[in-house]
Amino acid sequence: MDTAQSLNQISIILYWICLGAYSTYWLFGFTRWNLRFPILLGIVVLHVTTITLRGISIEYFPLTNKFESFNAFAAATFIILLIYAKAESHIYRMFLFGVGYAFLAAAAIFPKGLNYAPPLMLTIWYILHVPSSFFCYALWVSATSAAVARYFITEEKKTYDKIIDSGFQYGFIVFSISMIFGGLWGYVAWGSYFLWDAKVVWSVIIWFFYATCLHLDYWQEAKRFKPLFAVLGFLILLMTYVGTSFLIGSSHSFR
Repeated sequence: MDTAQSLNQISIILYWICLGAYSTYWLFGFTRWNLRFPILLGIVVLHVTTITLRGISIEYFPLTNKFESFNAFAAATFIILLIYAKAESHIYRMFLFGVGYAFLAAAAIFPKGLNYAPPLMLTIWYILHVPSSFFCYALWVSATSAAVARYFITEEKKTYDKIIDSGFQYGFIVFSISMIFGGLWGYVAWGSYFLWDAKVVWSVIIWFFYATCLHLDYWQEAKRFKPLFAVLGFLILLMTYVGTSFLIGSSHSFR
């Protein structure tokens, strides 16, 4: 077995270890911050290590198939959870964790063999575009989680209003930058900054949606609908990220 295959086998073993560790984390997610944070941090470091080893094995950024895509998005979600680990609401933390865990577990059903990047991926714009998209998705999931938590708590709603606002704002900024990188990648790969492709069209839809969310603050009567918009945004996100690959089909679909 050559070095690449050996590294990949190690990364797959570590993936299963991570899945088991995250499963165990459900037992600690409801404990105090100074216990749950270091446990989650340790698992996330191991998770990132598995992704890094897979990248070394193919000598490129490890986002070449559905397994790697779902695995990387899960990692981005857990990193955002680390940032907001002090949030007191169990509902917020476990909803955000649950989304990441669902994608991590779903990754298990896809082939885990090595996939080397095709020529259209061999550009810096791809490397910048896709990971930044995952982090903005994770920020929007965080906003959704805060909106769900807000419906179940009677005090400190402002804390979760701020998380919703942060998810809207930083997610929108990161996604806007990601779309610029995506346009440059599209020009290098397909000779056009824009294509009438399902993924691209839905990316434009979700961009306009969250741009609208940012402007709700300028309409006093509409501000109270921000939690509802955050939940609706999650459904649009699922369509943009998953639906365009499995329900519609797209040139962006991982094979």
